[in-house]
Amino acid sequence: MKRIWVNNLFIYLGFLVIVTLVFIYGLKYQHHLQVEARTTYQSIPIIVFSVLFPISLGLLLGLLRFFELLRKTGEWTINWIKLCVFGLPSLYVSLLPLLFWSGLSISYYDLPLGYLLVTSGTIAHTISGLIFGFLLFYVLEKKIKER
Repeated sequence: MKRIWVNNLFIYLGFLVIVTLVFIYGLKYQHHLQVEARTTYQSIPIIVFSVLFPISLGLLLGLLRFFELLRKTGEWTINWIKLCVFGLPSLYVSLLPLLFWSGLSISYYDLPLGYLLVTSGTIAHTISGLIFGFLLFYVLEKKIKER
């Protein structure tokens, strides 16, 4: 029992180090992209990164759940209710900056909550991206097949 506890402790500490390193280097790369955007006036790379980085960080945070599911036996299923109720709105909020800067003739006044989300800064997009990435592993389930 104590050996399992120690193994789990080292697994979680190692995972914490990996998440911390990804977070630190992601922020450094984001700063690099911001400096580059100021010098070249090309804002698309920083916007794409600011949308994809929270989603990928959320995926990384949900990875432990995926490894737990791999150990279980059963048939893979998707919790569609959880994906629709939490996933679609968080995906919409996190992708809104891409819609705004995509060059399409869409006004943010035309989109639901568009003006509020565009003028609120990056906090809503970042949190929604984390939620969406984390949720992608939490909608997966394994159910034992009944005969």
